[in-house]
Amino acid sequence: MLLVLWGPKVLTGFRFLKPILLCIGSLFLVSVCIGKITHDPGESGLTSITASDLESTVSFLASDELQGRGNGTIFNEITSNYLAHRFQLLGLEPAGDKDSFFQYFTLVQMELGTSNSLAILVPGQDAFEEIEIFQGFFPSHLSATGFFQAPVVFAGYGIVAPHLDYNDYRDLNVENKIVLMLNHEPGEKDPNSPFQGLVSTDHGLVRHKILNAQRQGALGVLLTSDVLHHPTRKEFFRVGRSVWPENRPSNRHYLQSWKDDITIPVHHVSTALANSMLEHKKTNLKILQQEINNDYQPRSLVLDGVEARMEATTTRTSKAVRNVLAILPGVHPQLRNEVVILGAHFDHISAQSNSIYNGADDNASGTAGLLELAEAFALSKQKPKRSLLFAGWNSEEWGLLGSYYYVSHPIFSLEQTVAMLQMDMIGRNEEISNAHEQRFRGLEQQSAEENSNSLNVLGYSRSSDLQKLVQEANRIVDLKLNFRYDNHPLNLLRRSDHWPFLVHGVPVSFFHTGLHPDYHRTSDTAEKLNYPKMEKVVRLIYLTAWQASNQTANPKLLPLRQQH
Repeated sequence: MLLVLWGPKVLTGFRFLKPILLCIGSLFLVSVCIGKITHDPGESGLTSITASDLESTVSFLASDELQGRGNGTIFNEITSNYLAHRFQLLGLEPAGDKDSFFQYFTLVQMELGTSNSLAILVPGQDAFEEIEIFQGFFPSHLSATGFFQAPVVFAGYGIVAPHLDYNDYRDLNVENKIVLMLNHEPGEKDPNSPFQGLVSTDHGLVRHKILNAQRQGALGVLLTSDVLHHPTRKEFFRVGRSVWPENRPSNRHYLQSWKDDITIPVHHVSTALANSMLEHKKTNLKILQQEINNDYQPRSLVLDGVEARMEATTTRTSKAVRNVLAILPGVHPQLRNEVVILGAHFDHISAQSNSIYNGADDNASGTAGLLELAEAFALSKQKPKRSLLFAGWNSEEWGLLGSYYYVSHPIFSLEQTVAMLQMDMIGRNEEISNAHEQRFRGLEQQSAEENSNSLNVLGYSRSSDLQKLVQEANRIVDLKLNFRYDNHPLNLLRRSDHWPFLVHGVPVSFFHTGLHPDYHRTSDTAEKLNYPKMEKVVRLIYLTAWQASNQTANPKLLPLRQQH
């Protein structure tokens, strides 16, 4: 039974796990097979989703034996095998590569090369000034290997957003130039910002800025800090060394496709160095940022007489990881070509030394919910009109990389994707005992007791249609729904796998019971979850998904400017 459940290849060299996994695996097979069949997809179908089943699954996924399910580990692979076999036992169709349940993607990890340099020439100087690495610059992880010398221009935030009537390149020719630009985006502390209020959009991502410059014909990019919204408290040297640890690879990972798309060198430069390039224009970064924020219009500049000579070299190592995807085909002749996605990430943080990050709430809870939903729909005699895609996302903890990969390689086109429902941390009661702690910034102090029946639902400001579906479903479940975090400085809206779908125009609902003191701590363990409440949450998502997959009209997405 163990070999059927896990596969012999995965457990090679891990015989010490077999007795434990055999016992736990057997319990799950019993749970799957005991015949919890429902014939009605409505209210009576909810009985397929139970607190006891959720607790059993979480207890396994968050056990010490799975060592945190960290990316790139055998335990992450075991977890993905477990999800695939659960889907297979339910009779779901594989939706991954080569008729498997696995969608593979490649991650790259970067290491600093041997030849990285930067020299700057400003008006009034007779020769280039060589800048010392980590004192005034360091290469970007995303930099291509290359060498160029060219004039420097300032392109504000380096953003091209025609739908927001914002383009830093509107009146600026950067062909065969090196572009100096700011990190992040305008109006980050403005709740009425045309970008997305307090939520950072993908326009502020470094890779998008680099690609914008590259498309405009730039030879290289110099990135500097957002001094208005994020005044740094670290010395530039310490910032650089946190990006490039000495004598070992960086801790950051990226999709290989992102790295391959970039063909120009990129350096991060200190604000002091950036301001020295602006000095002859009688301005500085802070002044320019304030002017941009005043009217959300670019302040790009040709920096006459400023030149840069830059070289970047990096090396990479790669590793293959995988999402787990399964389909329940719809039964309607036309609507079966459309899909509702139910998703949860199964990765967490690898064990470190003698410390295990069990990740019971983050996100064994959502993964258990995904499996219960798959079971409820698979065992129901009546099937939905639209297809359902059950997605176990990987590499969420490394930057939503599994879901970002999926949106660029979708099983159903994104135009055919009616909605995406994401479960991440659905097992606890929100508890903020210290609202001043950095990881809870902007949240109000609140107790677990007052949130014992509460659920946060995000994405509501972008689709009132989908919000109404959730509210209608809740008439049966009777949770206290909170629609409160879409426009919030903690950026919760973009911190799980629904975000890449929202960026690409798919209506989303993100179900999240809230942060708590055990978030990303070794104390996030299975016995602390509120399983009766979790049962209600998963039943709510079941009813929402059923309605979305059967109603005639699709939920609509509001334009970005209409969200506030």
